Amino acid sequence: MFKQLLAQPRFLTLVYVLGGLSLFAGCWLSLWDQDESAYAAFAWKMVTTGDWLIPDFTWSEIHRKTPLYFWSIAISNSLFGFSEWAVRLPALLSVLGTALWVGWQGKRVFGRDTALAASVILLANLFLPHLVKIAVTDAMLLFFETVAALAIINFFHTGQRQDRWWFVLGVAGALLVKGPPVLILTFGMLGLLLLFHADRLRFVKFHPWLLFPLAALPLLAWGRLAWLTDDGVFIRWMIDWYTFRRVGGEVLGQTGPPGYYLITLLIAFLPWTLLLFKAFRDLFANFKFRNPDKTDLYLAVWLVSGWLIYEGMRSKLPAYALGAYPAMALLLGRTAVKLREHAFKNELSLQLGMVLYGLLWLTLSISLPLAVKPLVNTQVFIIASLLSFLTSLITIWVLFQAWTSRYEKVVGGILTQTFGFLLAAWLFVLPGIEPLRGATKTVAATIAAEVPEGTTIYFTRNFQLPSLPYYIARRGYVYQEAYAAEQWAAILTSGQPAVLIFNDEDWAAFEALDLDYHLLASHEGWVSDRGRFVTWRVVGN
Repeated sequence: MFKQLLAQPRFLTLVYVLGGLSLFAGCWLSLWDQDESAYAAFAWKMVTTGDWLIPDFTWSEIHRKTPLYFWSIAISNSLFGFSEWAVRLPALLSVLGTALWVGWQGKRVFGRDTALAASVILLANLFLPHLVKIAVTDAMLLFFETVAALAIINFFHTGQRQDRWWFVLGVAGALLVKGPPVLILTFGMLGLLLLFHADRLRFVKFHPWLLFPLAALPLLAWGRLAWLTDDGVFIRWMIDWYTFRRVGGEVLGQTGPPGYYLITLLIAFLPWTLLLFKAFRDLFANFKFRNPDKTDLYLAVWLVSGWLIYEGMRSKLPAYALGAYPAMALLLGRTAVKLREHAFKNELSLQLGMVLYGLLWLTLSISLPLAVKPLVNTQVFIIASLLSFLTSLITIWVLFQAWTSRYEKVVGGILTQTFGFLLAAWLFVLPGIEPLRGATKTVAATIAAEVPEGTTIYFTRNFQLPSLPYYIARRGYVYQEAYAAEQWAAILTSGQPAVLIFNDEDWAAFEALDLDYHLLASHEGWVSDRGRFVTWRVVGN
């Protein structure tokens, strides 16, 4: 499917340019209320206070992690100013870097065509670009996990010493980004390769008993300094929250049945599900436990360690199995470059892939307009509906081209469909939701326009969304929390300039006090993580 296209430098250049644009599209929109705003706030506080050891910010305790990602945001903000796109830049570079790394290091084992095809598949993906626009730690974690995983595979395949240093870099970076996930991936891969690889002596030569401690040194150094800062309070909390609770149970209701991650993989690689059944059929049909083909073995241990292990855990989030995405891309890429003429007419697995591809795109096309309708005006709803209609037409066109073995047109259609969908969604549809989704940013802008500097801002309960204090603090205001009705009365009658911000939950109780106040603004918003509307009211004395 890719053979002739990958020989054309212009094709790869075009893909990487479009991939970069699809990653950057929408990066200037307001931050999401929870994780992303908390991470931006950690970085902001690091820059403004000079304390780079323990991430800390109002209403953001559960979002604290090891600090490398927050450091990268802080550096980006220092270089380019405090803006949304600067917050998201490290995530963008991480996703782009993952695709490029797979294309560069993956070719040593899997061949140039398979590695480059996998690189294209990672960019033309419906899940990974959203890790940039909702800039969570997982984008950077994915990059470092990919570096570590390919270092293991390349060393077992070639025995080159340089791969041990790539492994140390990958594990060290991943530990400083998010801690345990990289250990699950790399321990699993090394253990399975020890069991099934023909040259088990490679495991001894790899010296994991030396490399893991070496990779842990940056984490231990930071952890020691952080421990001395607060007598171990943060480190103990983090070990409990991110290790024991997730291994032994669930947190915040984030759970799901076995098969949860299979569904997320199907959606993430939706443009390439044409090949999914054949890819797994070829992997399992040809796999020999006694003497497996090396590339089959490498992909199998990567998928098991990065994906299947998590299916058995109660605590689940879509990003947990992210470490397996490059392996999935390589598996699909290998299948794509080996397709024979008339394969879709003659192979049942590919025909099943065509059905799955069509059904998933049809479901997405129907769901998008329905999902955004309550949040946007008629014009944006029409754009969303038109986008869904066009993607459905391209789906039919791609299926026809696949059936007639015009593989280059299949790839072109999938890339047009994917990049077109991502660009249209983030340039036209999501900006239509911005007035509601970015309400906390609008509240902060209103205060900046109406309220003198030096005025104290008081928050009531406000769902405890980190985006609100982050945008207020970035405007230079001091803020405090005031949850009781007696406090509201005292603030308004104190004679000192003050502003209170209410949401619907507290507004009725406030009005019942029958106090004199000045309503500075009223903004309707939408709390994305709770899926509900809210009206923010800004009150001054």
